Amino acid sequence: MVRGLYTAASGALVAQSQADVIANNLANVNTSGFKRTLLQVQSAPEMGLYRRQNDPSSDSPRGTASSAFVGALGMGAQVMDTPTVFEQGSLSSTGNPLDVAIQGNGFFAIQTPQGVRYTRDGQFSQDPTGRLVTMDGNLVLGTNGAPVQLQANGGSVQINSSGQIAQNGQIVGSLQLVQFANLTQVRPEGDNRFAATPAAGAAQATNSTVHQGFLETSNANVVRSMVDLITAQRWYEANTKVIQTQDQANSWAISNVARTQ
Repeated sequence: MVRGLYTAASGALVAQSQADVIANNLANVNTSGFKRTLLQVQSAPEMGLYRRQNDPSSDSPRGTASSAFVGALGMGAQVMDTPTVFEQGSLSSTGNPLDVAIQGNGFFAIQTPQGVRYTRDGQFSQDPTGRLVTMDGNLVLGTNGAPVQLQANGGSVQINSSGQIAQNGQIVGSLQLVQFANLTQVRPEGDNRFAATPAAGAAQATNSTVHQGFLETSNANVVRSMVDLITAQRWYEANTKVIQTQDQANSWAISNVARTQ
């Protein structure tokens, strides 16, 4: 019966993880360029059950110890991975010349204190020196690997579909757009940015179009997330009910099985 407690507890823990993932998606439903995450579940490793007893057919007075295989015992469920869904979000017009959206599979490259990272959030601005920065102050990188430098004295900014930037009629730089051959090696790092391992296969984006004056909306769906959250809640409640039932059975066995009449 104790094994039943562990199995139900593992299911409750997975349901709690599912609720956490969905809550994060809902919290970022209005975050530009946000990509929702999923929860992948797998069965926990199985264990072999054996019946250990003395063989009564043995010539030995006490019999010979035997161990007969009964079958495999499942140990419940566990979280396998929380992959990101890189579906295209819809584009929302803002009219801000420094707002940029990507249509396609590309990412903006940005310089952070942890190194080069990637984002789909194109809500940019200028710092006091004229450099193009993200909302949290990270530098936006150009195709030459250096931060994009705009003219500090201002002036109209035009960004074409390939990411080339012109200001006051002069080309001042071009946005670095990166795509990955293996998106499973691109992992969310928080603050709406991603880190990529060498196995991700980073390369210059070839099938991405830049839209000035637009932002890509989150690809998290509120209705779908709410339905999934209700499902996770019922899943959790079902497993806690099993835990309570198993606990009651254990209490009854402790109190009554060995009682003499």
